[in-house]
Amino acid sequence: MTESEQANKTLVIDAFDTLFNRRDYTAAELFWSPDYIQHSAHIAPGRDGLFDLIKTMPPELCYEHQLVVAEGDFVMLHGRFSRIGQPTNWVVTDIVRVADGMLAEHWDVIQDEATRSQSQSGLPMFGDTFPAEAATPDEASAGISPADTQRPESQLMKAFVSYLRARPQREQVDTESTREFNAGETALEGVTRRDHDLGGVRAITIEPDFGRPDRTVIYFHGGGYVSGSPPERYLPLAAGLALAANATVHAVDYRLAPESRFPAAYDDCVSAFTWLVGDSGVDPSSLFVLGDSAGGNLAVAVTVAARDRGLALPARVAIISPFADLTFSGPSMEERRERDPYVTRALLESMATDYLGESDPADPRCSAVFADLSGLPPLLIQVGENEILYDDAVRIRDQALAAGVDVTFESWQHGMHVWPVYIDAGLPESAQAIEHVAAFFRAATPAP
Repeated sequence: MTESEQANKTLVIDAFDTLFNRRDYTAAELFWSPDYIQHSAHIAPGRDGLFDLIKTMPPELCYEHQLVVAEGDFVMLHGRFSRIGQPTNWVVTDIVRVADGMLAEHWDVIQDEATRSQSQSGLPMFGDTFPAEAATPDEASAGISPADTQRPESQLMKAFVSYLRARPQREQVDTESTREFNAGETALEGVTRRDHDLGGVRAITIEPDFGRPDRTVIYFHGGGYVSGSPPERYLPLAAGLALAANATVHAVDYRLAPESRFPAAYDDCVSAFTWLVGDSGVDPSSLFVLGDSAGGNLAVAVTVAARDRGLALPARVAIISPFADLTFSGPSMEERRERDPYVTRALLESMATDYLGESDPADPRCSAVFADLSGLPPLLIQVGENEILYDDAVRIRDQALAAGVDVTFESWQHGMHVWPVYIDAGLPESAQAIEHVAAFFRAATPAP
């Protein structure tokens, strides 16, 4: 290999790392020619077409190269893109022409990475190992595949998103309008509801009409800490889970802000959980925690409190679209603001102001992205790819993985903020997500 060819290899490798891994678009402009030519079935023309595509990809996108060869002005790379928000990684072959010390022209071939069962040759497509099969052991035991999260968007979901986008925007975001959106009575079928008391904390308990529940779920609803108590809007989700998981579901009716500021909601949820594991007779091995949005943060914070206080831990925890960073430091807050059909930064800031008062927004009890998650039970995270809160979910995932927690992360291509709550609207995606939560819980306590 000539010195010039080695220089071209180094140039292209550095360029790919700068754009795909570091996401430094200013630095990447020094590698890509302004007259860049792109031959691709998937990427729009020119340097702008490539850069614009990468800006839409998940922030945890990773590129790895396995084989790089150079001949004259051409460099060929065999590589893999992972963490792309799709059911499978992409294995790619890129041929790049270098001119005047910059990437001038590019051809690509992209295919989904095959698992062992999908590989006709019996050999992996990248490296020496195969990727995991589509279904995790827990999901496979219940016949659920993560690939279900990437089905085509249903017409019902499209219509519901259109409804959310078409709703008149109020000039002023306030607690009253949020409570109005989350109000209303709910008719439930197949289950029985009753008022309950969990150690002095009000709750609504949902149980299947027939049979004996195998497990207990304590559920912390969303609503930005300012709405949702009583948790009427959230009862269809609770009822769906009660049926799918054959569970008793306690929807905790915690105190709301601004009448009761932080840590009132946190204290109520900790007290309810403490009573369940200490005085109710519930077996912790069949106890599960669920939370969505603000309740997703509460679910993590309560489990951390249980660990710190030496209480019995739940068997598993599931969170949906967690609102878990009241400092608003996640990049998706801006990067996805045009894609989110419902949640806005102004809405979240109004909620946080009402909830926090003078409290520190970085307190791990109200911003779980800053919590120590070591020693927690297996965790399921569901989040929609269009959410401005996407990075809250990603950061909890990364914190948990770094702490050695078993994490199942579901990034739903067509999910919006807490879409499982709208199961009563008939959204297939809502039912599928609830089935995944139920499968995750059932796998920990298989029925006899």
